[in-house]
Amino acid sequence: MCQNTQQCCSTPDECKAYRDIEEQIGHCTPDQAWGMYFVSTGSVRENIRRAVMKHIAQGNKALLVAFPELAPAKKGDHESG
Repeated sequence: MCQNTQQCCSTPDECKAYRDIEEQIGHCTPDQAWGMYFVSTGSVRENIRRAVMKHIAQGNKALLVAFPELAPAKKGDHESG
């Protein structure tokens, strides 16, 4: 239902919640985003995770530093074992 997101929601209310969180992430500092993520649970935490990943993919280097585990995998990157 959400445009430009990969199956982020199944109802209009879920889409609005995601868009609101995505917008908020865009306006806050990486520390604030981390704080929001740390204290949240469930679908709110998942929406924050997806919003952070989207902002990182769009080039937000500050969020990349705060959330390195959410960086998109580079082609050819894998652990050898």
